[in-house]
Amino acid sequence: MEAGRVREISTSMIRRMFEIVEKAKREGRDIVSLTIGEPDFSTPKEVIERACRAMREGFTHYTSNLGIEELRSAIAEEYGVSKDEVMVTAGGSEALLNASLAFIEEGSKVVIPSPSFLSYFTYAKICGARVSEIRTHETGFVPNPEIFAEIMDRNVSVVFLNYPNNPTGAVIDRRSAEEIVKIAADYGAVVISDEIYDKIYYDKKPVSLVNHENVVAVNGFSKSLAMTGWRIGFVIAEETLLNSMLKIHQVNGVCAPAFAQKAVAEVMLSGEFKRLVSSMVSEFRKRRDFVYGELSKLYWTVKPEGAFYMFMDVRENCIKFAETLISYGVAVTPGTAFGSWNENFVRISYANSMENLRKAVERIKGYYDSKEAHGR
Repeated sequence: MEAGRVREISTSMIRRMFEIVEKAKREGRDIVSLTIGEPDFSTPKEVIERACRAMREGFTHYTSNLGIEELRSAIAEEYGVSKDEVMVTAGGSEALLNASLAFIEEGSKVVIPSPSFLSYFTYAKICGARVSEIRTHETGFVPNPEIFAEIMDRNVSVVFLNYPNNPTGAVIDRRSAEEIVKIAADYGAVVISDEIYDKIYYDKKPVSLVNHENVVAVNGFSKSLAMTGWRIGFVIAEETLLNSMLKIHQVNGVCAPAFAQKAVAEVMLSGEFKRLVSSMVSEFRKRRDFVYGELSKLYWTVKPEGAFYMFMDVRENCIKFAETLISYGVAVTPGTAFGSWNENFVRISYANSMENLRKAVERIKGYYDSKEAHGR
């Protein structure tokens, strides 16, 4: 029998759309998928070659629960913290779950800006907490600290922040972010800052919230080095918070793959990391400029400043829009996956080739023109 804690949890809308796309492809239909949040680039050869060498050298066993010291030191240097405040995890998702289990009290409230990454809502449910959402649609998809202060109380155990944001690409400014962290601290709440897209930004550099006593910063290399299948994430937090997460990590992820840890550490220490990220971000910028430039003529959206997503108001039910768009050969993710007030929004991932993006934009224009011709 299924445990009560998972009965109300549904399959991810992103995964459901992925399955719909796969079924359509098996039927021989040409579908451009703009659903999955994964770089379409291969993992850089610099990482792969080092990983192969590490395996041959015996990096195929357990590491310390905290991760290999070489990688922790490289991460600490990158973010200006002590290596004792760094723990390597089996991907960013494991880090998020560890933090949720460590700090979300059963029966407490969890504050989540909407729209936000769908997993935060699931973590709250698993931990038996109630979700309190902050609407951000009128403030550029970033939370207003004054509104945040109004919903805070002593029953809030955790606040989730994610900037650059999935699904909007919005980037919060330092003043607002730090004001929210301070308000949360005043109420004894932990801020889980999901910074997985911090290296993928365009004109506005994201804020990292490391070095705050009540912040757990979650990050990883899935997006920045196109390593989604390698499962290398990390958390940065002061040692008391880190030790609480370690209690979960040691029976959950145990440790990230040793050879992958070694490879990433060497790439970071070699000075190649920034060049590899920069090359990928340059291509994402071209894609963003194209997709935003074309689709913002049709639908309202905020110009993405980071990550590789765009969140569009399509002025109709998002599920109906997504289902109909499949018949035009394009798959997008309905906005209801990302919280309340998103019934008319869809997320577009432009982590796809320019060729496919051009094709997708033309097909979306075809759908739009068809709707206009029929008076919507």
